[in-house]
Amino acid sequence: MSGIEVQNLVKSYKKVPVLKGLTFKVDYGEIYGLLGPNGAGKTTTLKSIVGLVKPDDGRIKVCGFDVATQRIQALACVGYVPELTVGFDYLTVGEFLEFVASLRGLNWEDVEGEVERLTSVFGLESYMDEFMGRLSRGNVQKALVVGAMMHKPRVLVMDEPTSGMDPESQKTFREEIVRLASQGSAVLLSSHILSTVERLCTRVGILSKGQLIAEGSIDEIRGKATTGSNATLEDVFLELIKG
Repeated sequence: MSGIEVQNLVKSYKKVPVLKGLTFKVDYGEIYGLLGPNGAGKTTTLKSIVGLVKPDDGRIKVCGFDVATQRIQALACVGYVPELTVGFDYLTVGEFLEFVASLRGLNWEDVEGEVERLTSVFGLESYMDEFMGRLSRGNVQKALVVGAMMHKPRVLVMDEPTSGMDPESQKTFREEIVRLASQGSAVLLSSHILSTVERLCTRVGILSKGQLIAEGSIDEIRGKATTGSNATLEDVFLELIKG
């Protein structure tokens, strides 16, 4: 059973098609990178998976549960890092993490150890009493990642998760994602940082104008480029999008 199954997803905004029958899946233990230019439908796809956007048609299953009809069960196993944060500026980092835990119905004592480990590896210990609104973009991202990972989710969905992070934090992020996937979680991320995707993801899908135009392992995607197997993911991405 896959952690995420998306079947024939369709979505329009004001009669403008954004997703046109999108189908893909993310297996447990897999790190899947969803790529595409601005406006390709990546964020709409991720928001649909976590129940923030209602598709016009199609079906999404998370951990075997239908997001439309079994929303609570589906989202209970998900960790989510959104593209943008709103409404948390006047919470400290510690209050934000406690708030996320309470939303999930978690006892703080059950996740406190993992929170302490994650805030340590991401270098956030000294910011626990700082307001989220006063943090740098990179530190906000780290707090969001800790909030998404604190309960060791079966499915992790992330939209531009390393935005603003310094190189050391990006390295830590990659290590933690690999750790989570090795424990059997299904990981889906969207990122414009193609070097991160190339180093991290076991499989990628390239989205253009609401449709998947290429999918496979990094080596399989490279093989689609006219420049040959030495092409970078960026080379292949630009060639396919322009084509």
